[in-house]
Amino acid sequence: MDETYRMLGREHQADLEREALKWQRAAEVRRGRHAPAAAPEIAQRLKRTRVVLARFAAFVGRPARAEA
Repeated sequence: MDETYRMLGREHQADLEREALKWQRAAEVRRGRHAPAAAPEIAQRLKRTRVVLARFAAFVGRPARAEA
């Protein structure tokens, strides 16, 4: 009988640990979603950089096409 209660206690402890881990992961996800306020700014800079590089590549490539 004692072994049965010990086994149930271990299972209950494992359930509590899984639940705590689940809550911890959820908190990390929530923190990661709301924390970076600078993310849109970084995305905008990357987009602007891509546009500038594309224009530069088109500008550099124009004379080469004209000569060919």
